[in-house]
Amino acid sequence: MSTSLLGGIIFVLVFAGIILLHELGHFIVARLLNIEVEEFGIGFPPRLLRLWRGKGSILIGKECLVIPINFDLPFDHTLSIHRPVNAVAASIRGKLVLRSIEFAATEDGLYRSDPVSEHKPSSVPSSVPPTGEDAKLNTNRLQPGEIHLSGTLNEVRPGTEFTLNWIPLGGFNKIKGEDDPDAPGGMAAANPWKRIAVLLAGASMNLLTAVVVYTLFFSQIGIPDSHTAVIASIDSASPAEQAGLQVGDVVLAAGGLHVNSYDRLTEITHNYLDLPLPLVILRAGKVLEITVTPRSVYPSDQGPMGVGIGQPLLTAKSWFETIPAAFSATGRDINSLLALPGRIIAGTISPQAAQIGGPRSVWNLFQQAVARDVSSRQTTSTSGTSTKPTNYTLLTIISLTVTIAVVNLLPIPALDGGRIFMTLPEIFLRRRIPAKYQAMINGISFIILITLLGFFYIKDIISPVNFTLP
Repeated sequence: MSTSLLGGIIFVLVFAGIILLHELGHFIVARLLNIEVEEFGIGFPPRLLRLWRGKGSILIGKECLVIPINFDLPFDHTLSIHRPVNAVAASIRGKLVLRSIEFAATEDGLYRSDPVSEHKPSSVPSSVPPTGEDAKLNTNRLQPGEIHLSGTLNEVRPGTEFTLNWIPLGGFNKIKGEDDPDAPGGMAAANPWKRIAVLLAGASMNLLTAVVVYTLFFSQIGIPDSHTAVIASIDSASPAEQAGLQVGDVVLAAGGLHVNSYDRLTEITHNYLDLPLPLVILRAGKVLEITVTPRSVYPSDQGPMGVGIGQPLLTAKSWFETIPAAFSATGRDINSLLALPGRIIAGTISPQAAQIGGPRSVWNLFQQAVARDVSSRQTTSTSGTSTKPTNYTLLTIISLTVTIAVVNLLPIPALDGGRIFMTLPEIFLRRRIPAKYQAMINGISFIILITLLGFFYIKDIISPVNFTLP
């Protein structure tokens, strides 16, 4: 298989997987908080097939019955509330499990048969059952362990439909009552803390994915020593090369200050632009002093000193040891993304270097990452050297999933962050923004967002961002 085809397949699978996991996060938390999810779809409509329907519940009078898996009600439950029904249920481990259900006698005196009943009553009462609040139980056995129940249908939760759809680009949730606070058991009817938890769950699932991938990454290459800054690469004709720095030099101090991390060295460097910066380094067991002058104007793919700063790698004794480092690395990625606007304003990073690529740019990056990883593995296997293969594909997956999570939480209407922002007045002011205004704001913002994304994607197709791997 060609690396171009492999890169394309990985891009589609990763992009779809990130969206699907995002929606899975919303689904899991919604169900844990007892918010009804009407449909969880893999892919986007049109529907290919229904995989199954999950368990639901139905309230007849004050009696709650469990709707078993793959049981379809023989009527539209949204139009059937407060109608009298007859049901057959079985008591299983202390719970009433629905076996069949039908409307009670109508004005024409006829009963409507349940076309999907698993058990038919041996006889049907000839009188209309009570329609009061309390359901009436008939202890006459219809089948061993079954009872007849009659009363008013007060609530229906039919269970989540799990579907497979034709467009294989992620998935979606259809959560009940997202914009309708009058829908019982729905999203908008839940208290604001539950709604915020559901909205945060999608991005949280993406960030958890980044942690898992980082764990896999560190288990292969080792755990970075975050308290040490080492020179990993030196650009040609850069201030670092002119000063005599070498790859592998460990920076102990800069400008008279102790260096205990990559970020600390970067911070000190930017305070010495166009000024002599004394460095204390450790090289081959010897402590040396070197002075370098960081430049204030430098190429977009380089830094002020013209070096790549890395961290020594410590061999992980087990995958469990990599978990703290994975959380820490994910946190640094989030901080780096949030700090981009400030760094652009401060001039510590050029706008070109801070660009976020669109689909074509990310597609090209995956092609490049996969090609480099495949090439490095082929070289390692044929040459027999101890050189470790690259893992650019894993790093690209991490970068993409963290970026999507962070952007989704920005306070932009129509995104999860915007919906969270509109929930805050309800918490602090005890006043909810009317649902119709929320729907209007989200609708207008969605149109604007889609329009801007359209321009962004067109620009990205015409002039993609050129990411260059080290």
